[in-house]
Amino acid sequence: MLKRSAVTTLLGIALLAGHAAAEQTEAPSGPAMTVRFDYYPKDYPQIRALEHRLESAIKRAAVGELGETEFHLDGNDGFLYMDGPDPDRLYGVVSPILKSSRLMANAEVTKRYGARTETFVIHRTGTR
Repeated sequence: MLKRSAVTTLLGIALLAGHAAAEQTEAPSGPAMTVRFDYYPKDYPQIRALEHRLESAIKRAAVGELGETEFHLDGNDGFLYMDGPDPDRLYGVVSPILKSSRLMANAEVTKRYGARTETFVIHRTGTR
């Protein structure tokens, strides 16, 4: 028969393991934020310039990192992937840059909070 202290220890370990498993299931699957935009091949230089601006701002604010940009050749869909611990802080840093770019007019942003997502359209403010 197990002693009371051994039972207490085993229950404590089981509770901690269950808590750790629950925390792992809430971790985001994929990037913290995705921006889907339309582009034409002639836009590549402007997209690269936009990537550099985003990357600099994200690093300067220490809110995450810019991932790879994906281009779908069959439909002119582009995707910017960004990762960081707080999608709202990340968007707060990059939104002025995105909104000022003509390439991001009507782009769709998806922010991920664990299993929950928030998707909305960027409304452009600038003339770049």
